[in-house]
Amino acid sequence: MRMTIKKLEKAFNITLKKNCIVLGLDTATKTGYCIAKTNKTHVSFDIGFINLDVKEIKDKSLKNAIRYEELYKHFLNLIRKEYEVVVEDVYFGRNAQTLILLARIGAVAWTLARIKECKKITWRTAVQARKLLGLACNKKKEIVADELNKKLKSTLTNPDEIDALVLAIGGLVK
Repeated sequence: MRMTIKKLEKAFNITLKKNCIVLGLDTATKTGYCIAKTNKTHVSFDIGFINLDVKEIKDKSLKNAIRYEELYKHFLNLIRKEYEVVVEDVYFGRNAQTLILLARIGAVAWTLARIKECKKITWRTAVQARKLLGLACNKKKEIVADELNKKLKSTLTNPDEIDALVLAIGGLVK
């Protein structure tokens, strides 16, 4: 997806950094990512999804070890020194084990960005990222997707990719 910076700034009432590359990571076992690049006049988005299907593995310790190792490999290839990286920060819902899993996955991404000496590394919750763009903060992901698609005139449906896009755009805000 590509558009003018002016169009994106107008859609969200924001001002963007020029000549910048931001990687937004919605980290989980289903990880959305978005690489947002600006030049002087345009912004482009490379959006993708990493899905680790380990449900067939019964041993929980082995299952998590495979998750961490596979995400490490994906992040190692995805994260670049020239990027500013925005990693989604976790929140506590109901399950402490899920919180631990998500925190560890985010820490893998943050650590790799730190080792690669990325230009900037930011933790941002989904609510913070949505609020920065004036989107519904505490609503269902479907509502956020509808708002985002209307503003961008897009048809994105994967909630993890949408969250990654929101994180990346937020990382471009001056």
